[in-house]
Amino acid sequence: MFSRRSLPDLFSVALLAALCWLFYWRLLTPNTLDQASLIEGDFSGQFVAFAHYQAQRLGAGEVPLWNPYNLGGHPFLADTQSAVFYPPRLLTIAVLNATGGSTPQRMYAALQVEMAAHALIASLLMYAFCRRLIEDERYSLTASLVGALTFAYGGFLTGYAPLQLAIMEAGAWLPLALLGIFQATRHPTQVRWAWFILSGIALGLAFLAGHPQTALFFIYLSLAYLLWRSLGRQANKIRTFVIGALIFGVVGGGIAAVQLLPGLAYLSATTRSGMNFDAKGNGFPIYDLLQMVFPGVFSLYSPLYFGIAALMLVIYSASRLRPSEIFWFIVLIVALGLSLGKGAILYDIFYHFAPGFSLFRQQERAAYGVAVAAAILAAQGTADILRDTAEEALPRRYVTIFLGIAAGALSFSGAAFVEWLTAGEEASQNFQRVSFSLIIALPAALLLINLATYRNRYWLRWRGAALVALIVFELFSFGRSSPNLEPIPAAARLPEPKALAALRADAADQPFFRVDGVRENFGTLYNVADIQGISPLRFAAVDRLLQMPNRPRQWELFGVRYVLTADQALPTESRLLYEEENPYNPVRLHALENVRPLVRVVHRAWIEPDEAQALGYLSEPAFDAAHTVMLFAALPFDLSGAESSAARILSMAPERWLIEAESETAALLSLSLVRDNGWSARVNGAAVPILRADIAFSAVPIPAGKNTVELIYMPMSYTLGGVVTLGTLLILVLGGLFALAYSIRRRAHRAA
Repeated sequence: MFSRRSLPDLFSVALLAALCWLFYWRLLTPNTLDQASLIEGDFSGQFVAFAHYQAQRLGAGEVPLWNPYNLGGHPFLADTQSAVFYPPRLLTIAVLNATGGSTPQRMYAALQVEMAAHALIASLLMYAFCRRLIEDERYSLTASLVGALTFAYGGFLTGYAPLQLAIMEAGAWLPLALLGIFQATRHPTQVRWAWFILSGIALGLAFLAGHPQTALFFIYLSLAYLLWRSLGRQANKIRTFVIGALIFGVVGGGIAAVQLLPGLAYLSATTRSGMNFDAKGNGFPIYDLLQMVFPGVFSLYSPLYFGIAALMLVIYSASRLRPSEIFWFIVLIVALGLSLGKGAILYDIFYHFAPGFSLFRQQERAAYGVAVAAAILAAQGTADILRDTAEEALPRRYVTIFLGIAAGALSFSGAAFVEWLTAGEEASQNFQRVSFSLIIALPAALLLINLATYRNRYWLRWRGAALVALIVFELFSFGRSSPNLEPIPAAARLPEPKALAALRADAADQPFFRVDGVRENFGTLYNVADIQGISPLRFAAVDRLLQMPNRPRQWELFGVRYVLTADQALPTESRLLYEEENPYNPVRLHALENVRPLVRVVHRAWIEPDEAQALGYLSEPAFDAAHTVMLFAALPFDLSGAESSAARILSMAPERWLIEAESETAALLSLSLVRDNGWSARVNGAAVPILRADIAFSAVPIPAGKNTVELIYMPMSYTLGGVVTLGTLLILVLGGLFALAYSIRRRAHRAA
């Protein structure tokens, strides 16, 4: 079934799979006594919550376009980190729904498996790319293993990336794009255009994984590599780059259009659009560059760390000054500069001239480029040093460099030891971490130096394996000290708060309400309409209301009935439904006495075009928000002072509200529904405009009499994106079938 030539690669794949299990075994083991899980935070509060909601909606045969349980209402699909159409996430959800359905605990465990699977994907794809890149068959396998391990288990993909799951999942696919570009341009005169489609598919997967900043770095690196490969060709340099980039972008953008177009439409209305140069320019302090040799000493995570042994191999590779090494060394230096944020001038240049760069904050995420470049350079350095030392001694300058790194680790270790003696236990952690660097640096230097010392045939045969073993020992030993894990099974995570039972009992006869919760995406996890929540993308208008100091007015505008808090008393009338005392996190559930309904008919409007002024008026306790709606433009009809009116919700689904409203005269139906251009309204079957009201909410004009009002959420961007994505997939499938049929026909013709 497999040729003898493929056996080494099959062994490498099996080895990488086994090592992935070894690294993450405490997340995967069925033994509850040994189980650990990722700490709660962004992973649980955002990714588990979002995926759990997605699983519930897809299990019911519905596409989750809107989330009513988060931030008073949130465009779920348009928030790219929801990853609604990301294929591995769909597979995770399909398995969960087929085996009993999703709960917060089951989703927690499932996403941990998905995270570990992406570490394996990252290692396998980097291995495949390095195998093609390094042509010397004698050392390609060992070098590719080094590159794969350095990329998948270095500090970037094992630091905060597992907690920020979208970063890890988007970043895992870059080696596939690089492989497609390399294969397309491998022949010096002939371009194999179909390979660019593979790169485009990788880009589409990175987009769908849901981290636009990582996808942007993905695009920068891919296009830069394509340009480098194109300029190195003998002919058609510009044509190769332009057409290759076009195929790459069209395929990638077409596959992800169903997610990209709603996300782009939403972006301008979010808090992200108001951030300036300084707010987006944070990065590593300059001393954090020492992470590469002393991981865990200067910061909680060490995304710039990729192994001391690999660092020595990178230095050896970069010194060769061959075209492929030069390119990745430039990438390494530029990524390091960008990771410093506004602490280095590169940030200013990219901020002004790199398309899309100025949209994002947290520039330390440019460490992604460091991780990719370092892995490839380490692989090339491995092949170089094994080949160069097979016949002759290692040049003295490299001996000096390797021993210098070890000496640096030794000096830091001595300083940490003195600090430990004088400061006691306070400095013990630093001493242990610096000592770890010393323990690795010395044998790494000796191993690399001794590659040239011994000519024993057994050593020549197994020295590559010794190098791989050292890198596994280093990266996996440091990985064991990760602050990401706690010895708590996933099944014990996210228990439903006891206060919810009291809330649901009190709300049994009043189903339409909102809660002011205290937990990250509390509402999304437990299907309670909450006005709080976390997301890097949130409506700016909603955020302004949530920052309002007048909390009773905030609760009134959002239609809040219940408040979960540690406070014993609220600044408005309420009754205490539940109380849970503990010294660390007391919980109290209050039911507000004077609750404004989510829908109401009003006959008074205050027109204020200036949003800041409107927010100031709304914040004033004297403003009659119970009978007045704040608008930003004049109405085409007059409102009377009639108060004989009523409104009630007939049904409420995430993407559809059905309301019955009655008034003696023309009036406004005011809704505590977050306004988004994707919502449309019909009154008695006729389309009507949705007005912006009370900063972030909606209002609909209604005529006199009894009216049926229906609101539907179906963004045009989703419809258009869906058509583009389906069209792209159809073209790719038909093209693949045509290529397969053509290949079969050619083989038959040759055989005949």
